[in-house]
Amino acid sequence: MSDVTTQAQDLFGTLDEYLINLADGLAQAQEELGQLSAAGAPGRQFTYYVPKLEFELRMDLKVETATQTSGTGAMGKVLKMKPVRVVDAVQTQTSTGIVSVIRGSFVAVPANEGLPATLLEARVEMDASSKPVVVARVRNAAGEPLAGLEVEFNLDRASTQRLSGRAPLPATDVSLAVVATDAAGEARTSLRLAQGELAKTLVVTVDAGPRMAVVAYEARP
Repeated sequence: MSDVTTQAQDLFGTLDEYLINLADGLAQAQEELGQLSAAGAPGRQFTYYVPKLEFELRMDLKVETATQTSGTGAMGKVLKMKPVRVVDAVQTQTSTGIVSVIRGSFVAVPANEGLPATLLEARVEMDASSKPVVVARVRNAAGEPLAGLEVEFNLDRASTQRLSGRAPLPATDVSLAVVATDAAGEARTSLRLAQGELAKTLVVTVDAGPRMAVVAYEARP
């Protein structure tokens, strides 16, 4: 296969790939705009965002017919697409070209369905029996506790090994991996230490909705 034919095949792609690349470019542009701001009235600051992006894709759809030289000589058809501005390379396959115009738009919508952003705080405290407990507190940006939200606790064994110089024992883990927040927006789980555990710094990750927090427990000698 020549280099020209290989390059021509690489230019073809699916509609999903083009739309994803377009969305990635829009997200990058929005990130750049998010770093810009303008001072307004006292106590106010304006930020910019892309409210809508309309696009038009002119795609060269090609129905390629390939014939197998061995066996029964069956023919197969494959639908491929590429931007019409790309110069077609010489192909040995029989093809029929169809130019298609695809129009659409990306529209900005409020983050988190318009609800206040979720905030997550996590800490380690000792219970009445001097055992470590990981406590997560979940609330929204307005300060209201979020009840009934599932919080996931995981012992980060790789980070624990990196900080302690040794991997934690298999029996060392959190007692409950998933806990729903109570009326105060708190969820907690005990940190179970195996007998003979030598890892001095245990790292626990806490996930609640779109937020994640990391806490470290320094084991007493």
